[in-house]
Amino acid sequence: MDKKTEALVEQYATSLLEVALEHEQLATVKADVEAIIAVFEENNLEAVLSDFAISKEDKASIIKLLQESSSTYVSNFLDVIMQNEREGLLYAICQTFLVKEAQATNTHDICVTTAIAMSDEQKERLLALAKEKLTIAHGQLVETIDPSIIGGFIINANNKVIDTSIKSQLRQFKQNLK
Repeated sequence: MDKKTEALVEQYATSLLEVALEHEQLATVKADVEAIIAVFEENNLEAVLSDFAISKEDKASIIKLLQESSSTYVSNFLDVIMQNEREGLLYAICQTFLVKEAQATNTHDICVTTAIAMSDEQKERLLALAKEKLTIAHGQLVETIDPSIIGGFIINANNKVIDTSIKSQLRQFKQNLK
């Protein structure tokens, strides 16, 4: 995606987020956007809506189907997308909207990598630590097991990393010896 297209996607996603926040409909709009993304992924709609061989009328009928199950704000947004002939960008706009929504609400997945599975108590403590240290208001724990880290954990959330793994400590120790 070129910079101009990226800027368009960002602007449309930001506009939808602003409308949702202004009208206090963020949860509804987010649910609609997630449903649209699911439809795109199930039916490969991105390729269809980006195809120049598909008529404008056919694209409009697809968008109308999406509007039927959407809230007023998302339906109006889809009208704007059709009027400006940006149907091919809709999937990217929806994905960008979800990223912006997560940033606005400070909600992020907290990815934790450990050498062995964690107990429920450890998960709770790690979740609390991650929320405190990485200043995350809401988030859910996504656990990955990687025996190669030997011990400790790696927390990755909101583009920040806390790495206490034995593997990284050994790497750092080796670096210090050079």
